[in-house]
Amino acid sequence: MQLTRIIYASVASADLGYDELTSILRSAGAHNEAQGITGILCFSGHAFLQALEGRRSDVNRLYRAILRDPRHKEVELLSAGEIDERDFADWSMKLISWDGQPTAQRRALLLRHSRTTVFEPRTMTSRQARGFLRELAELERRHSLVAAD
Repeated sequence: MQLTRIIYASVASADLGYDELTSILRSAGAHNEAQGITGILCFSGHAFLQALEGRRSDVNRLYRAILRDPRHKEVELLSAGEIDERDFADWSMKLISWDGQPTAQRRALLLRHSRTTVFEPRTMTSRQARGFLRELAELERRHSLVAAD
């Protein structure tokens, strides 16, 4: 089976609270799991950066739905292409909030991949966005392991 990954950035139409977003993502996660889609979503009160991986037809169908979703505006496709393996196979949809006070590790990560301390994913190149999401996922995995001990 040939896999595809897309990465896009967008702006929230209105400030979404974390509780509202987690509710939306619970249903999206169930849908993604049924479709074999994996991914990660990083957001702040106004900005989204998301990677989706899976079969091309499934990822394309989901992306078309995202383009029609009124909770997003100014959707920009940063990267799309075939992949040999998934970067985010652990999660049908992992949500990471950038709101609040990011840790020193997160601030350094953002600075490395965007050259700014403000989470503004639409200014990232495709390479920066993928690197940022991959490293953020790794931080999250390590944090989860520490929390489980």
